[in-house]
Amino acid sequence: MSYLNSKWKDYHTQPLRPRSYASQREFEADWVSGLRRRYRISQEALAAIAAVSVTTVQNWENPLSKKAIAGHNQDRLRDIERDLWIKAHVTLINPCPPTIRALYDLMCTGRDESAQALAEHFVSTAHNNDPERARLLHWASLTYSITDPTSHKARLYQQEALQAIGEGDGRLAAAIENEILGYQFEMLMQAPAGSDRTQQARDLMQACERLYARDQQPAYLWNALEVACRAQLPEKELFRLTGQLTDTLGADAVQRRIEAEVPFTAARAVFKTGKAH
Repeated sequence: MSYLNSKWKDYHTQPLRPRSYASQREFEADWVSGLRRRYRISQEALAAIAAVSVTTVQNWENPLSKKAIAGHNQDRLRDIERDLWIKAHVTLINPCPPTIRALYDLMCTGRDESAQALAEHFVSTAHNNDPERARLLHWASLTYSITDPTSHKARLYQQEALQAIGEGDGRLAAAIENEILGYQFEMLMQAPAGSDRTQQARDLMQACERLYARDQQPAYLWNALEVACRAQLPEKELFRLTGQLTDTLGADAVQRRIEAEVPFTAARAVFKTGKAH
């Protein structure tokens, strides 16, 4: 079965479909244009990567085109999607332990099941107090997310990675923690509304708060507040986090930033009610 035929089949198994399509051709056209949107590349750039003409890419994205996407081009699009995903989500922070390098090499060559099995082994044999545990759990989640971002296994590893955050120290630990937070924030923004997304947001918010408690860096509180605003968590969380920021930075500075930056729009109500102090 060709790659996009497989995607079309998977689409029909989804309980909640983001949109409906009149035909498989319309689905394929939207998939190609969606690939470009996700990774912010132009038709010209995709044409260059796929070694085809811009006209060919335009035909791929035209739902009315009667010319189907050739099987070999579907295979190429599959490989391009994997390469773009890895570049967007995978970072080898040095020093890179052999365990992480092994997972990276397997993912880059499309051996996902081997990467998943190896990740399971590494996680099961790692000590709970291992300073690399959060990093390993994050990479274990990546081995599942690369094939299915909604994977239950990926979500479990993401939760464990967040719970392990804050156990290490030093600049390397901070870099790894920021990588984990950035990735999970991106996944949160892509998740459909519902109880799972709300819990995901709470986990991420609480991880940011733990890092603030450890390092006393207000940036982590701002991150927690952004998560609460964007995920539409209960208003009491906005009041609580804004109050912490106000106690640390002063009401004027906090209000100015909240009023100026769109991600904090939901928190503006805090100052309108006069309860931020």
